[in-house]
Amino acid sequence: MLRFTLHQLHVPSLGKYLLPLPKLSPEQLAILSAHLEERGFDVRPSGGRGRQLARKGLQRISIDGALGLAASGDDMLDALAPALPSLLAWRIPAGGATGAASFYFSVKGSGGSAELQLFPRMESLRTWTCLRRDGLCGLTPDEASVLRHLLGRAPRSSRADCVTSKPKPGSKTLQVGRRVYYRSTIPVPDFLASLATVETKATDSSSYLPRDSVMALRGAEVDTRVGREDLGEWCYLA
Repeated sequence: MLRFTLHQLHVPSLGKYLLPLPKLSPEQLAILSAHLEERGFDVRPSGGRGRQLARKGLQRISIDGALGLAASGDDMLDALAPALPSLLAWRIPAGGATGAASFYFSVKGSGGSAELQLFPRMESLRTWTCLRRDGLCGLTPDEASVLRHLLGRAPRSSRADCVTSKPKPGSKTLQVGRRVYYRSTIPVPDFLASLATVETKATDSSSYLPRDSVMALRGAEVDTRVGREDLGEWCYLA
């Protein structure tokens, strides 16, 4: 069984609780649906691949299995936490991480100049804005592990576009609610060393993905071959 630590976030600016899940295969999504139905939830498809809506009384839980995220206006731990052992007990077939990269990123360009499009569960668009406004971070362990795999061999001279908590040379101010961040271009090793995650407390030295989850990389070769061992504690199960 794989290790998996639950990290439920309450995001006041969004008015929701967010609970990262493993990226679920159809079989695992069926296991989760059966688990919720046994607890009195009405579970139905909710548009799009791997999306479901579970209802019980006034509680609503939206589940995006392919993305690996559950959202609700109420605490979800009592409803979903007991399902994790069954989900993680699902045996990963040989080569199960094949194709996992497409669930995490795509790359355009090569030869030391590339554009990296990431597909995080929470660290993008509206949720990104709400997390920054509330001083939170939603980057999950597997997402951080994939980033470190992609960029871990980048030389000191390589640069990454990102968002930082304090200004760097050439930074542009980014106001989010009452908090101030900075759009910065910093050495890739510095970005990885200061990368905030859901497991760490954001500090004035933290760095984050850009709001659109697109990173321009200069002087960094990107290793796009992602295997199961590169996903860290959380794994794409397919």
